[in-house]
Amino acid sequence: MKILKKMTIVFFLAIILLPILKFNFEENSVSKIDNRMLTKNPFSKDSLKGDMTQNIENYISDRIGYRDLMITEYTILNDKVFNKMVHPIYSNGKNGYVFGEGVTTTQEFDDYHIVFAGMIKKIQTYCAERKIPFLFVFNPAKPAVYPDYIAEGINYNRDWVDLFFQELDNLGVCYLDNTITLKNLANEGVQVFNKKYDANHWNSLGAFYGTQKMLERMQEDNPSVHVNSLSEFRISEEHKDTLLVSKYPIDEMVPVLSMDMEYVNKKDVYDSINIDSNYSNFAYLVNDKRANDNSPKTLVFQGSYMNEYGYPYLANALEEYIFVHNYQNVIDFPYYYNLFRPDYVIFEVTEYTLSNSFFDYGKMKEIDFNPTIENAKQGAKDFLEINIPKDQLQIETQKEITTIRWNCEQKENKRYVWLILEDEYDMVATEDGFQVSIDTKEYEKYQGEIMFVTKENNEIYHYKLK
Repeated sequence: MKILKKMTIVFFLAIILLPILKFNFEENSVSKIDNRMLTKNPFSKDSLKGDMTQNIENYISDRIGYRDLMITEYTILNDKVFNKMVHPIYSNGKNGYVFGEGVTTTQEFDDYHIVFAGMIKKIQTYCAERKIPFLFVFNPAKPAVYPDYIAEGINYNRDWVDLFFQELDNLGVCYLDNTITLKNLANEGVQVFNKKYDANHWNSLGAFYGTQKMLERMQEDNPSVHVNSLSEFRISEEHKDTLLVSKYPIDEMVPVLSMDMEYVNKKDVYDSINIDSNYSNFAYLVNDKRANDNSPKTLVFQGSYMNEYGYPYLANALEEYIFVHNYQNVIDFPYYYNLFRPDYVIFEVTEYTLSNSFFDYGKMKEIDFNPTIENAKQGAKDFLEINIPKDQLQIETQKEITTIRWNCEQKENKRYVWLILEDEYDMVATEDGFQVSIDTKEYEKYQGEIMFVTKENNEIYHYKLK
């Protein structure tokens, strides 16, 4: 009997201690079962402000060991015993529909959305000054397309979206809202989101029609852009027996669009690219089938809608399609622009991603992109030329990326800095100076100059390198 008691005590101690021993202390950790970043250490400098007690509780709840396993087993138990959905990112709706993130939002339009809209406008202005077309694409969450199937008692308030679009209109932003397109298709009986499987994203059909609208808008700026048609793709179905990142049982056939596509992915030659480790999807797709179409080299900042289902349609339509996982990466827009020098820029987001965990509020507020040199000269008081030795620059080449660093004196007095080759490139501030990453082929033609504008007197200094 004593042995049995000891074994019982050891068993229960293990249940209590093992999750603690397996506590997740990893910074910037992302949960696959939640499809989100886990709560940051409440005692760190960059943790979210607010109720400290609540922050600590959220941190422990998110980081406790075996969390994903416990959620999965609890979900299965509730389904089998109570026929009830219990999951951090899913909830049951009416008529067999399952909804994901965004269904219980009580978000209100506030300063965050104004700052976000301002960031979009700054990116558009940056592109316009360089004569590059820009398009912001807003994709709806599933409950916006199927509001009649949301469960009773769920408060799904989308008024903030209308106010956000009003802000974009006031700023003169060029944008596409795919909500109406997808709602009209749903009303016609086209299943643009699956009833159950992968409830956080549109499906292959939704992605086709959403990207088709994007291509149609691009075609208005460049008539050579190819707009896809359904006849180019094979339409089939695939059976799904559990929800995505969950063992919750379902029985659903979902649409699949496919085609034989031959494109080259140049991703590996850009393996040194600077990109957020939590949002690291990147590809450089080249489709030789479009080589004679004169289609624009397109840089797309895109989220999970495009990463999961939408990218094949742009890959089929464009000769060069470069995509970067959006979120925190788009805040460093000049880095990617100067590296790839696109002919067209798209910034795509999903409705429920407009939050600080995806797009950092503080960083967005601090954005101060370089104007063109021509525009900077118009407001400059004076123009001075100075010669400096080229050995003041540090050059690092890794395959297709060459990074040029200028560790300069009185860095704090310099507001905008450019590197001038055959074209101008925007250098961004670092701890010791300024740097820019460019295509290695451009660097090989190097006969460089540096120009900067002072912060205090708005004078332009033009450095010709010896």
